[in-house]
Amino acid sequence: MLELKQTQRLAQQLVLTPQLQQAIKLLQLSQMELIEAIEQEIKENPVLEVEEEPSTAAPEEKEAQKKEEIAEWLERFSPSEEYLTREEKDYPDYENIVKKASDLRDYLRWQVGVSDFARDERLWAEWIIENISDNGYLASPLEEIAEISGIPVESLEKVLRKVQKLDPAGIGARDLKECILIQYEEKGEKDPVFEEIVNYYFEFFRKMDLREIAKKSGHPMEKIREVFDKIKSFDPKPGRNYESDQTIYVVPDVHVIKTEDGTFDVLLNDEGIPELRMSRYYMNLHGDEKVNGDAREYIKRKIKQAEWFMKSLEQRQKTLYLVSKSIVDFQSEFFEKGIRHLKPLILKDVAHYIGVHESTVSRITTNKYMGTPSGVYEMKFFFTTGVGSDYGEAVSTDAVMDLIAEIISKEDRKNPLKDEEIVALLKNQHNIRIARRTVAKYREVLHIQSSRERRRLD
Repeated sequence: MLELKQTQRLAQQLVLTPQLQQAIKLLQLSQMELIEAIEQEIKENPVLEVEEEPSTAAPEEKEAQKKEEIAEWLERFSPSEEYLTREEKDYPDYENIVKKASDLRDYLRWQVGVSDFARDERLWAEWIIENISDNGYLASPLEEIAEISGIPVESLEKVLRKVQKLDPAGIGARDLKECILIQYEEKGEKDPVFEEIVNYYFEFFRKMDLREIAKKSGHPMEKIREVFDKIKSFDPKPGRNYESDQTIYVVPDVHVIKTEDGTFDVLLNDEGIPELRMSRYYMNLHGDEKVNGDAREYIKRKIKQAEWFMKSLEQRQKTLYLVSKSIVDFQSEFFEKGIRHLKPLILKDVAHYIGVHESTVSRITTNKYMGTPSGVYEMKFFFTTGVGSDYGEAVSTDAVMDLIAEIISKEDRKNPLKDEEIVALLKNQHNIRIARRTVAKYREVLHIQSSRERRRLD
């Protein structure tokens, strides 16, 4: 006999209030999007207005006040640095603010950095990612990758399954059937007939022999056509939409400036971001005892919204500064010596360094760009996994690509180096273990032709 009864249970639950949702949204906006969001908030909230009146305080007083305000929040973090703004230093001039769009493998590396991959799994995932073709398929058998990398096949298989759950759906498949099944699983559908036909009769679809599938499976032709239509709705080449040749124009959200003493300062680009204040008119109305009822409640609600928006905006800028400064600290050798010295770095490293959650670092670095003395880089560029080194420390993939470019630039033009010879040089001269196919993939990224084509050009 069933009996209905009420019970009480105590449980913790995270509730995303509208204010918290707004704060999270502001974190991941680019500078241009942030300006639009501020303008929209000003339109919707009459309590907010742009600070237009110039300050009557002396420059020394403004500087002291600013540093005093910054000290209140910066002292809680390490390292303790000044919060630099556009008023204190000039931005560098860049004639061309351009950047190459990220390719498929860059996008996958970034997702690995923000997903629940253990430290060892991140390195194993790098081997898998570097063996994914431009169409999104795993181009080398796991046994071959295991032989070259020294990673057990079982470990690679485990990480491959995690990589296959990344975006775009179908990535890392070993063949078309697996690609279709990965995309089907990602949709969360459950169709036993579809699963049966794809698993056991997929080869007949290649021959377009639907009648043979119906005959062997015992399912009606209408169902076979339904399965066929669903298969056609999936992308057979999930990686093809990620081209790396497109040039995009960007506005840096952060600038890194080398000072006279050789250190690097971080400056937030606040160009176009207005300073906000609370409307004196509405603040006076709120304190006026003659105003009551709905009007008073409306003003009170809008004041709270304005306070929260200004607080969230300030916190966004502080977080952006702290994350940017930590990147400069972690990658100091890159800023000093160039890409060869870019170190492997993950979100967890920065999050732990400044005392925030990984998701906060992920959001604040999304769609953000950093202007440096050597060019403009997407902030996620500085988060990279590495390839194996005989010294026990991983080496950044970008640093390896730079080494490959240098090795090829110094080769005998009449006898260009083959990919397997580059593999040997990397191992013997730099203690870096890398697969031949990975060298070929890096050459493609660098737009360097094969040894045969380079000999022909010479």
